[in-house]
Amino acid sequence: MNQISKTVFIHSLNNFTGSSNVLSVIIKEFIVKSYDLELITSKGGGFLSDLKDVKSHYTCYRWSENKFLTLCLFLISQLEVFFRVLFSSKRNTLYYINTIVPFGAALACWLTKKHYVYHVHENMQMRKPIYRIFRYVYKLCNKKSIFVSNYLQGTALNCNDGIVIYNSLNTDFVTEVENYQLKPIQENRTTILMVASLRRFKGVYEFVELAKRMPKYQFELVVNATEKEVDNFISEIGNIENLNIYSTQTNLHPFYQQAKLLLQLSHPELWIETFGLTILEAMVYGIPAIVPNVGGPVELVEDGINGYTINPHDLDLIASKITELIQDENLYEHFSEAALRKSKMFSESKMIDSIEQYITC
Repeated sequence: MNQISKTVFIHSLNNFTGSSNVLSVIIKEFIVKSYDLELITSKGGGFLSDLKDVKSHYTCYRWSENKFLTLCLFLISQLEVFFRVLFSSKRNTLYYINTIVPFGAALACWLTKKHYVYHVHENMQMRKPIYRIFRYVYKLCNKKSIFVSNYLQGTALNCNDGIVIYNSLNTDFVTEVENYQLKPIQENRTTILMVASLRRFKGVYEFVELAKRMPKYQFELVVNATEKEVDNFISEIGNIENLNIYSTQTNLHPFYQQAKLLLQLSHPELWIETFGLTILEAMVYGIPAIVPNVGGPVELVEDGINGYTINPHDLDLIASKITELIQDENLYEHFSEAALRKSKMFSESKMIDSIEQYITC
């Protein structure tokens, strides 16, 4: 990279969400290119764990069921990151701030005039009080930003130098899909799948309601949650024969290989998705998706072409479209082929090349 000898990646919470996944793809490709890399993140299981040839520094941050404890650990971790970055060398070093959450890193870079870039994944307009801090610091410190969708760039604050670079999947993921020998659709694809955090605003209760309304179809819900949290959720909603619920999974291939449709039902009034990595993963398998009609998902799903964009609260319309796609084999095949074609627009090499060009200019 031009005049950059080291890249320091900074990510607050190492977990199995999309922003961690995308960052792991970037880091692995930079490793292949023999760049000198460091990573500052939290310790624990996630996509950023056990990365080879990367010098990792861990903060105290971790998620807890106790919200006050989580907040305290987060704020302490930001102090850790702030001072680590503040007193580190700025000579020929790029600080790569993944998401707008690591505000401590951004402030340290801004104060010491280091070379840094934001990679923005999340909706800045979220109503959580902590996001007021994130927005203020971003507006103050932002100089260069990478956005994961056109929608997200349109919501940015005080961004004079920004670029849209779509997320992509790890080549290992795509290779595994290509090596998988698809069986006839009627034999292999039988389930309606959703992958999401176990949060009400992610549409998990709407997914449960659809399963109740459509007992002749099999539904599978994979949530980013512990087994205990899943057990508590099942106790709340009761046993539903045609609905299986799974805790956090490190390998989603078996679920995509069984899925006929993917649903994403995030409530647009509370949580607008900025991209949708699970949508892209499903598309590589040729799985049509039904997604919200706002935000980043509409840049992946073309309504009536490779899926449908629908208000997640309109369960009657969603149910009718599910039935239509499952029962009309010709229509389903058309949507499936369109999903595959669309997925080829999001290549890893294109993403990495675009990032390299942007951060060195």
